Amino acid sequence: MNRFRNLHSLPLCLLFILGGVATAFGQSSTSPELHDWEASGFAGGSFGGNFELSTPGDTVGSVRVVGIHYSSGLQLGARATNNLNNFWSTSLEYSFANQPLRFTNILPDVPSLSLSQNVHHITYNALYFPVRPEHRFRPYATAGTGAALFYITGGSKSDASALGLSLRDSWKFAFNWGGGFKFEIEDPCALIFEVRDQITGVPSYGLPRVTHTGSGQFQNWQINLGLAFQWDD
Repeated sequence: MNRFRNLHSLPLCLLFILGGVATAFGQSSTSPELHDWEASGFAGGSFGGNFELSTPGDTVGSVRVVGIHYSSGLQLGARATNNLNNFWSTSLEYSFANQPLRFTNILPDVPSLSLSQNVHHITYNALYFPVRPEHRFRPYATAGTGAALFYITGGSKSDASALGLSLRDSWKFAFNWGGGFKFEIEDPCALIFEVRDQITGVPSYGLPRVTHTGSGQFQNWQINLGLAFQWDD
């Protein structure tokens, strides 16, 4: 529980740091301008949750409720952005997060099973900036779609196989929404801060489902800090 209490203060800490950077560079005399393209890299945290999956039980007609628990993990990513005009942009993005996975009640004699897992997102997004490019500080809203791969590493698959479990990786359709801001340090470089919610279905990992029971939605919150490099055609 202490770990999650500390995570709640992460956005405030990042905002404090960025506020100091904004003050340091706010007196620059160069006026920002809109560039056609941006390439950016970012790092941050990815925070999942706990879910339940109903599977067939040990006897005919019975149901076993399997718990699926996602740990928080480090996230890295890269993004290519095309600035269409003063207010709209589009971006193609890839991100990678190390988010360990833990099953509970997956087998009668296995109360808990921890596995190594990586979550990959590939998304295409639209960004809206309500403030014109002449301002250094530009908040924005973003939303988009793509795909997510929940990848269990080979060693963990072998551990599960030794217990009689044939687990597999899962692809899921992804929708994301969020917001953040871009602060131009000095042309052509800018800082980016962003909070985003990646929404997918909860993967089954190859476990049989009870057909009349849904698996719910997986909301994976991401908090990122990045650096963008801008240029023109």
